[in-house]
Amino acid sequence: MTISREELEGRVARLRGAMQSQGLDALVVYSDEYRTGNTTYLTNYKPINVIEESPQVVLLVEDRPPVVLIGRLNSFAAKAKTWVQDVRPIHRAGEYLPDLLAPLSGRQARVGLIGENLMPLSFFEHLRQALPGAEFPRAGDLMVQLRQIKSPAEIALMERAADINDLALHEVLKRIRVGQTEIAVAGEGEYVTRKMGADFGSATVIMSGPNTDYPAWRPSLRALQPGDFVLVDLNACYEHYCNDGGITILLPGARPEQAQALQTAHRVLKEVVPALRPNIKADSVYALLLSKLQAAGYAEAFVPYARGLRGVGHGVGLDVVEPPNLGPESDFILVPGMALAVKLDLHGLPGGGLRVEVVVAITETGIRPLNKLVLQEPDDFTILK
Repeated sequence: MTISREELEGRVARLRGAMQSQGLDALVVYSDEYRTGNTTYLTNYKPINVIEESPQVVLLVEDRPPVVLIGRLNSFAAKAKTWVQDVRPIHRAGEYLPDLLAPLSGRQARVGLIGENLMPLSFFEHLRQALPGAEFPRAGDLMVQLRQIKSPAEIALMERAADINDLALHEVLKRIRVGQTEIAVAGEGEYVTRKMGADFGSATVIMSGPNTDYPAWRPSLRALQPGDFVLVDLNACYEHYCNDGGITILLPGARPEQAQALQTAHRVLKEVVPALRPNIKADSVYALLLSKLQAAGYAEAFVPYARGLRGVGHGVGLDVVEPPNLGPESDFILVPGMALAVKLDLHGLPGGGLRVEVVVAITETGIRPLNKLVLQEPDDFTILK
């Protein structure tokens, strides 16, 4: 199960067509080791993070074949694994770019940049030196438009990643114990994920007790205590495609109000997710969650953490977090082919905070849950006694 060469070539062709329709002579697509999606989308190669060797660049110049510039250590595998024929080490970009961009030399070329927010100044200086008279407009929207609609092959890989993520979360639920450290809990989930053939799209988040007051936290040596909320956010990645599923476990010895909050979160998410469908406004996800949490008395624990970037969810695909974002200001329409993480965060509760998160695909008639564990289990399944 993988992405076919035909699909990869089609992606490049569509991107080149969008480039030309915007009056661009070339595109430079840049990714780094943490946000690899834009270039992996075109090459089906994901560089391994070995520090300075991790960037990947795809260069499209007019109608010429694509060129990949990549870290020297990654370049050996990339030449063997990617369908792109021309793969070169990025540390020699200053030497290669004048020749690669020569067809545009001597005129007012327009070279669109995708991933310019990740691009080092040193690489941009190589571009400017190769084409001193060129314009370099931002062109990231071209890639967003392509990537936010997933193909059947992409959805299949994402569902496999979700199945593995669900299994890892279920195993953590069985193995977690008072006295374990947050790092040990992370190890339980990561072991199962690796054993099932998956990689990770981002760092594992394990937060317990007072650490659940934070929206994000690096697993620490803190030992789990009776009555702790333990937030487990795993991001399994299968054949480069990611999942972003999470649960919150309540350890024995908790107060009744902690159990009530967690059960309410599960109930609300299970009511909102099936209501999603194509052709509704994206901000309705926030509105639905808010209305149900207001009725249950949890609005104050929800609103401060549901505004801004990734408010109540986001796109998922080759990156764990992709555009578009879901929140009260989201102004797009849900359409078939989108894959979205929907998350419910409550913080400032007695005992800390919690998160429940699932990924769904928008279909022609409604949704296809990719994560199934939370949606199928009883509302109290993560409450340990």
